[in-house]
Amino acid sequence: MAIKNKPGPPDWANRFLEWYCADDLLDEIQGDLLEVYEHRVQEKGLKKANWLFIKEVLLFFRPSSFKKKNPLENLPIMLSLFKSYFKTAARNIWKTKVFSGLNLIGLTVGFTSFLFIALYIQYESSFDQYHEKSDRIYRVAQVQKGSFYKGTDRFALAPSGLGPALTETFPEVEAATILTTDESLFTKADRTFYETGLFCDESLFDVFSFEVLEGNGPQSLKNPNSILITTSFVKKYFGQEDPIGKVLELENVGPLTVEGILKDPPKNSHFTFSYIASIKTLSFYKPGVWDNNSFYAYTALKEGYAPQVLEQKLVALDRQYLQTKDIETPITKSKFFLQPLKEIHLHSRLNFEIGKNGDIRYLYFFASIAIIILLIAAINYLNFAIADSERRATEVGMRKALGARRDQLVQQFLSESLLLTLISFLLANMLVFFFLPLFNTYLGQEIVFSYQDNLKLLASLLIVALLIGIGSGLYPAFFISRVAPMKALKGNIIGMYQKSNWLRNASVTGQFMAAIVLAIGSLVILQQLKYVQNKRLGYNEDQVLFVPYAKGEVFKQSSVIKASLLENPHIKEVAFSFSIPTNMSQSRRIKGWEGSNGEESVLIYQGFVDYGFMDLYDMGIIAGRSFSEDFPADSTKQYILNETAVESLGWDNAIGKKFQEGKVIGVVKDFHFQPLHLAIEPLFFELSSGGGLMSIRGNISLKVDGQNIESTINYLQSTMKSIVPTLPFEYQFLDEALVQMYIKERRLGRMFSLFTGLAVLISILGLLGLASYNVVRRSKEISIRKVLGASSLSIV
Repeated sequence: MAIKNKPGPPDWANRFLEWYCADDLLDEIQGDLLEVYEHRVQEKGLKKANWLFIKEVLLFFRPSSFKKKNPLENLPIMLSLFKSYFKTAARNIWKTKVFSGLNLIGLTVGFTSFLFIALYIQYESSFDQYHEKSDRIYRVAQVQKGSFYKGTDRFALAPSGLGPALTETFPEVEAATILTTDESLFTKADRTFYETGLFCDESLFDVFSFEVLEGNGPQSLKNPNSILITTSFVKKYFGQEDPIGKVLELENVGPLTVEGILKDPPKNSHFTFSYIASIKTLSFYKPGVWDNNSFYAYTALKEGYAPQVLEQKLVALDRQYLQTKDIETPITKSKFFLQPLKEIHLHSRLNFEIGKNGDIRYLYFFASIAIIILLIAAINYLNFAIADSERRATEVGMRKALGARRDQLVQQFLSESLLLTLISFLLANMLVFFFLPLFNTYLGQEIVFSYQDNLKLLASLLIVALLIGIGSGLYPAFFISRVAPMKALKGNIIGMYQKSNWLRNASVTGQFMAAIVLAIGSLVILQQLKYVQNKRLGYNEDQVLFVPYAKGEVFKQSSVIKASLLENPHIKEVAFSFSIPTNMSQSRRIKGWEGSNGEESVLIYQGFVDYGFMDLYDMGIIAGRSFSEDFPADSTKQYILNETAVESLGWDNAIGKKFQEGKVIGVVKDFHFQPLHLAIEPLFFELSSGGGLMSIRGNISLKVDGQNIESTINYLQSTMKSIVPTLPFEYQFLDEALVQMYIKERRLGRMFSLFTGLAVLISILGLLGLASYNVVRRSKEISIRKVLGASSLSIV
């Protein structure tokens, strides 16, 4: 006769009690609960007794009943266990050096690429954040309706009267400053040199946080005869000499006394300088003027004030001052707006920017590349881990046969995966540290990598590395650790992975799709750069060089300079001009041309040149003639227009037509005088034999025959030194200047190509991982084929 088992409480509730209850209380509590449970079964039935038992177990779940565990009690065992795991992991990695090496290379390249791009993005996003009031500083720019210039009617410039008006009119404005930049010609003893600096009012230091190391700061800007110089300026021109109190001669300004030394501004600034002088030293500066947009205006708002409110008030302020001054110019259609200081570098694309800005679109672009590369590397790592786990099926079977639990196998796989990812992370850090100078040279940047300043970035990447390691270890570990020992020993686990084949194949396909898209994008960029390089611009840039000058004495000696240079048989032609053809930026609004109603106007670019300029650059005159010394009247308001200008004025035949104060004598074929992404605009040339802008600064263009270039340049330098000894000698070939116009695009193109190549490399490693997996999966098939006589070549 079978004996019926005695009913008992729910097993899970009993185990839960044993898990949390302290050992010295367990016997007493558990005994009492079981005794009460038996009585309740007889009196109230099994179901009611079970519910009451669960309720009382839960009621005893309180701190006074918990087990008091010593957190360090099992520490030596845990450390020993982890040591064993990582020791075994290191052995397995060393055992499969080639396989692990490929895995390590792919992940390290991915981490390194991601870190380089992240540093670049971090640097580009850090501009102007070092200023104490950076969150409250804004640049006042404007929209000038009807004044389209270089593809936009938005200008970074402002009138000189805006700065004082901001502080005097609006209570929310804490400080405001007016400034401009210039490349000035300095003289110190018998040495002359060009330096770029700021001319500003004394409120500059109330807005920006530029550090004064020695001498006076804001006070010196009240004096038009003083100057502040940076530490790099001091090292370059004073050496160990104390510069305070020394005098520097500034061309077209006069003597300036050094009154202070500034710390060099950080490179991540949207404008930089090597000196600061008072804006009062500039001859064209007139305080309170509203019809001269030649300056940059910055304001710092008081805390808690919204910039949108100030923008609305600026419209009324502009109208008020313009009406008071009775000004009738296109500026009357202007509208001021505020740009946050920290957004200027990446988000501002206005006319007459104070410096070279970046582009937020490039950052989005490279951030996408970084994520793609990291994903490709992570997928590769996962595929390698899966392939390697199948190879180790026999090892797993042996471990399980000897009593290894599933959680131990999972921990073993995780330790190996984490070890590899940590090694990759450390190698990536080392590679970035050693190759960052080369990366900076490659991109023309000055990115600094320090562990202290990049803790958040490194911590984020470390978390990503750990997640990749955990994910790559868990996926195969959970699959292979649940296999029965006999199947594992026989290697019969391939079927378990069949369902995941589509995921693995899809991931590799996705890798190559991404790599191919990047490669196509790289080819497109390279083709665009090649197009820019080979595009015919409408003038001859071959064997042409130019010498810039910012000294009035040069133009006064122009006839002497020309005659002396042409004595060299290798110099074919010489011409003076204000601008070179690569960047003719001067423009003016024209009214009253022949055939107009006298009211309409058109914005036309203008070029100031002398005789021989058109011939030197082989600009095609398609109607009329060029400027010539055989026609004395050419020096008095005679003009040459390009085809687009003739079309915009509504003329079929421009020769002899009235234009401004004179008439048109020639039409030049359209040529690109701006970057190629801008359309060709109307342009006219005017002879500047009497001086004008060219008497202050300009360029000397020379056409050479391409032979004995070095001796020709030496002759050019000695000739210029003999005629204008105080002029710093600088020269550049025109084709090099054209390359410089697109230097940023070229650098970014090289960067894109570099990381595209790395993405393709990682994808190829991924394909190798898939091939390795297939070799493991088909090892029995390969063995049978070889037994039946197949050669290695036929199997391959």
